Amino acid sequence: MDSDEFRVLVVCTGNINRSALAAALLRTWADWYLPTDVAARVVVSSAGLAAPAGRPMRSRTRVIAERLGADGRSHRAAQVDERTIRRADLVLAADVVHRDGVLGIVPSMLRSTFTIREAGGIAARLGPAPAPASADELRDRIAAYSRRRELGAANDGDITDPQGRDDDAYRDMAREEVPPLTAIAASLFGMPEAEVDAVLATVADPDAFPFEGLERREAPGGGAAGAPPTERRRRWFGRRTT
Repeated sequence: MDSDEFRVLVVCTGNINRSALAAALLRTWADWYLPTDVAARVVVSSAGLAAPAGRPMRSRTRVIAERLGADGRSHRAAQVDERTIRRADLVLAADVVHRDGVLGIVPSMLRSTFTIREAGGIAARLGPAPAPASADELRDRIAAYSRRRELGAANDGDITDPQGRDDDAYRDMAREEVPPLTAIAASLFGMPEAEVDAVLATVADPDAFPFEGLERREAPGGGAAGAPPTERRRRWFGRRTT
């Protein structure tokens, strides 16, 4: 583990939907809300326990990520391994099976490994915190998660795997995954309450994620063919005026 870096690893099965989305959002929020020097030390990655290595993020998941301000175009699925797990300061798993899978590889990671919903429940009950001043302060906050693990017990559970399913399964994934991620971002990165509320309102909106036409644009590798590039923006919601 590099003491001057804070590493977050998100794990699911294939690393093309749940963990890919979570990593894209957390990476974006760390960049937006942390002080520049701290953000430069935060490394967010994702991997799968049975990943089709090299495959891109699924198109519907990319739509969700982009609607929330993240860019999933460069994502490629990777297989989780022992070294990656050991280097992480925080491991977030899409469900209990993935958490157990990670701990089966590196049992000593128990104190810093949680399901996304478990960590989100802990973060919500501990409450938001100002943006930290160092990677060490981020590690201290994860130590607090470990000490108060009982706070997440009621929230522990699985996030819908949308792979091979219909549009509603992708929307279910977003509704289940994004709220605990915002609680984590508020607790670790200082994500402001107003922006947490705006993200939650978006994922609750049944019309927020239009998937029409993706079947025609789906590339053989699983991504969207010919999708126009998206400008990176400081805020994800287009209604904001400056």
